[in-house]
Amino acid sequence: MAGKDYSTTCSGFSAKYGRAKIYPVTVVLPGIMGLSISAQALETKSTDNASLEAVEVVSEETGLFPQTAKATPSYEIETKEVEKFVNATTVEDYLRYAPSINIRKRYIGDPNGSLGMRGSNVFQTAHTMVFADGMPLHNPLRTTFNGAPRWSMVSPNEVATADVLYGPFSAQYDGHSFGGVVNLNTNMPEKFEAHMDAMGMFQTMDRGGRKQTLEGYKTNISAGDRFDKFSIFGSYNRLDNQGQPMTPRTTASRSSQNALDTRDSRGVITTDVNATIPVHDAKFEPQPNGTNGVYYGDDGIARTVTDLYKVKMGYDFTPDLQGRFTVAYEERTGETNDPLSLIKDANGNTLWGEPVIGRNPSTTTAYNLNGRYFLVPTSAFSVSESERQAINLGLGLKGKISDDWSIDTNASYYDAFNDTTVTSELNPNHPMNQNRGQVTDLDAWWANYDIKLATDNFLDNKDLSFMGGYQFNHASLNNKVYNSNNYLGGSKDSLSSDSGGDTQTNSVFSQLEWRFLPDWAIMAGARVDNWQTINGHVYNYSLAPALREQDYSDRDATRISPKASLEYSPDVWTFRYSFSKAYRFPIAEEMFLSNSTFNSRSVSYPGLGPENGYFHNFMVQYDIPRGFVRADFFYDLINDEIANTVQNFGNVAVTTFQPIEQTETIGVDLTFQQNEVFGLPVDFMVNGTFMNKQIVKNSRNSDLAGNEWDRIPKLQVNTSATYHILPVWDFSAAVRYRSDVFQRLDNSDTEANVFGGTDEYTFVDLKTSYQLPEYHNLKSTISAGIDNVLNVDVYENHPFPQRTYFVKASLDY
Repeated sequence: MAGKDYSTTCSGFSAKYGRAKIYPVTVVLPGIMGLSISAQALETKSTDNASLEAVEVVSEETGLFPQTAKATPSYEIETKEVEKFVNATTVEDYLRYAPSINIRKRYIGDPNGSLGMRGSNVFQTAHTMVFADGMPLHNPLRTTFNGAPRWSMVSPNEVATADVLYGPFSAQYDGHSFGGVVNLNTNMPEKFEAHMDAMGMFQTMDRGGRKQTLEGYKTNISAGDRFDKFSIFGSYNRLDNQGQPMTPRTTASRSSQNALDTRDSRGVITTDVNATIPVHDAKFEPQPNGTNGVYYGDDGIARTVTDLYKVKMGYDFTPDLQGRFTVAYEERTGETNDPLSLIKDANGNTLWGEPVIGRNPSTTTAYNLNGRYFLVPTSAFSVSESERQAINLGLGLKGKISDDWSIDTNASYYDAFNDTTVTSELNPNHPMNQNRGQVTDLDAWWANYDIKLATDNFLDNKDLSFMGGYQFNHASLNNKVYNSNNYLGGSKDSLSSDSGGDTQTNSVFSQLEWRFLPDWAIMAGARVDNWQTINGHVYNYSLAPALREQDYSDRDATRISPKASLEYSPDVWTFRYSFSKAYRFPIAEEMFLSNSTFNSRSVSYPGLGPENGYFHNFMVQYDIPRGFVRADFFYDLINDEIANTVQNFGNVAVTTFQPIEQTETIGVDLTFQQNEVFGLPVDFMVNGTFMNKQIVKNSRNSDLAGNEWDRIPKLQVNTSATYHILPVWDFSAAVRYRSDVFQRLDNSDTEANVFGGTDEYTFVDLKTSYQLPEYHNLKSTISAGIDNVLNVDVYENHPFPQRTYFVKASLDY
C-alpha cells in the first residue's frame, strides 16, 4: 500500500518501516511477548487513533529525503527518551541497550570504544559505519582496538535521534556495512536556545592490588539561534576522567627457569640459568588458556582529557531544502604514568623489570615466586603520553529540488594532523633509567563525497520509488616509529619503522521499489565499487639494508553487489524478506601497517583480497498501541572473512590479519517494547539476540573448522523499565546480559576473570531524574545514577569498570 506508515515511539525507540527498538530478557522474553500481545489485542480495536498519532515520530530524514533503506532492519533512537535510563557520558552510550550491538567501551573517555553489530565483532570495525549528519565518524583506515569510530567528535546533547541499520541491504552503503550502520542526526535551532550541563563520575575500584576511587567530570555548553533562513549553533564539550588500569601485567610461569620462553619486545634472547631473584607480593593467576601464570602489576591509571569545539551553520534555500556547514576541532590527551609493580625482593624493594642492575644486560633474569619462575620484560612498567588534534569539516545539502525529486549530498574531510604517542623504555623509577623511549607519529586523514537523488513518483508513477547516486572515498595512513634518547623531550633520534598507504573507492548505486499490489512491495538494487590501493609500503630499519624497504604495487578491483527485498504489510502486520550480496575491500592497516613498539606489534598482509558474503533477513513485526513486537531471523555466509587476531605475549599485544575461507552466522533478534504497559505509567522494553557464528571451512588451517568465531556472544539480552513517578520525576532500572565468548579463533581461552579473556556478565544500571520548576523560561534537571550496581568484576580482554556513580545537573533555555 503506497504511503503506508505505522510509526510508534517507545522508551526512546521508534518503529518505522520495520525500524525497531530492541531490548532483551532471555528466558522470559517469549512469555512476556505472548502475555502482552494477548492483553493488548483487544486494546488495539478500542484505542482511539489519536493515541497513536500522539506518539508518531517523523524524522528529519523522512521529511527532507525519502526512505531509501526500507529493506534494512532498522530502528530509531530518540536520545531525550533514552537519557531517562542511560547514564550517558559519550554519544555511544545511547546505543548501549540496542539489539545486536556491542560496544567495547573499557572506561569513560576510552578512545578505543569499538563497535560490533550482529555477526561482526568489536574488533571487526571495518564492518560497521557511523555517520553524524552524513559525515563519516567510522575509521576507514584502521581496525581492531584502534579502529573505533571518532565518537568524541559529537557531544551527547547534540544528537536528537540515531538511526541504526543492520546489514548491507541498502545499495547506498558499501561492504563496510556487513555488520550495520549508525546514523546520528542533529537538529538546528528554530529560535534562540542555550544549554549547559555538568556531570561528575566516581568509580570505586578494588582490583589487582589497587583500592581507590577514580574521578572524572564532563561539562557542556552550547547555544544557537535562527535568523530568518540562517541558523547557527556552537558548542564546547569537555571530558576529563580517570579510568582503571587497562593492561594488567601478567605472564606465564614455569617450574624451572630453563623452561621459560625468553621472547620479549626486543626479540629472542638468552636466559642466564643462574640469574634468578626470589620475589614476593606478586600473585599466581592462570593465563586465558588455563596454564600457570603470574599477576605482577598493571600499566597505571588511564587518564583521558577531550576538548571538542564545534560550529554548525544552516541555510534554508526553501522550506524543504536545507544546506549545512559543520566545523569541529578536537584536542585529546591521554596518559598512563603510575604503573604498579607488585614485585618485591627479599628486602622489600620494588623491582621494575629488565635489565637488573649488576647483571649481564645481554641476559634475562628470571624471577622466582615460591618455586615458579617468570620473566618481566624491559617495558613492562613503561609510562606513556598521547596527544591527538583533529579537525572535521562537512558541507551538506538535503531536501526537495522539485515536486518529485529530492537530493542528499555531503562532502567531508577528517584530518588528525597531530597524533603522537611517547613511551618510555623503562619505568622512571628504574635504577637504570636513562630516559630512552619511542615516539610514534600517526598521519591519518580521509575525504568523502556522496550524492543521492530519490523520488517516490518515478516516471510519474506513484507506485514506483527510485534512488541512485555516487560515492567517493580516499583514505591515507602513515605510521612512523622513532627511537628516542630523551622521551621526556619527545626527541626523534632515529627512525625505526615507516609503514602505510592509501585506499580509494569510487562507487555508483541505484535501487527501485515497486508497490505492485496493495500491501505488497518489491525492491531491487545494485552498487558497483571500484577500489584501489596507492603507495603501500613497509620500511623496517631494524632489518638488514637489503630487506628494510618494501614498496607494494598499486592494486585495483571492481565488484558488483546486488540487493533485493519483498514486503507484505497488511494492517498492523509487516513481513519482509531481504537479500544482499556484498563485498568488503581491505583497509590500509590490514594491508600495510607493520610496526613494533615496546608493548605492541602489528603484522600486516599486503595480499589480502575482498571479503564477500551472502546476507539474508526475514522480519515479522506486529504493531500494538504505543509499541510493537518484532522478530528478525538472519543468516550470513561470508567467504575470505578477514580475522584480526590480537594475542598477548607477556606485555606485548601482537595483531595479525588472515583470511578465513568461510564463516556462517545464524541468529534471531526478538523484541518487545511498549510505553504505558497495561495503562500504567511504566515504559518497558526487552530485546534478545540468539546467535551462532562459526568457521565452516578453512583449508589454510583446517584445525579452525568448526570453531566459534571470536568475540561473538551466543546470547545477548537487554531490558529496561522506566517508572514515571510524577510527570517531572522518573526512575529507571536496566539490565544488560551477555554470554561469554572466545577471544581466540582456536577457542583455547577458557579461563574466566583473567586478562586476555572475555567473561559472561550481567550489568544492572539505575538512574533517576527530576525536573525542577521552570523559572523565566529556564528549565533545569538534576539526575543521579549507578552503573554496574552489583559491582561485578569482569573482563573483555581488558577489565571493565567496577561500580560507577553519576550526578548531573543541566540547564536549558
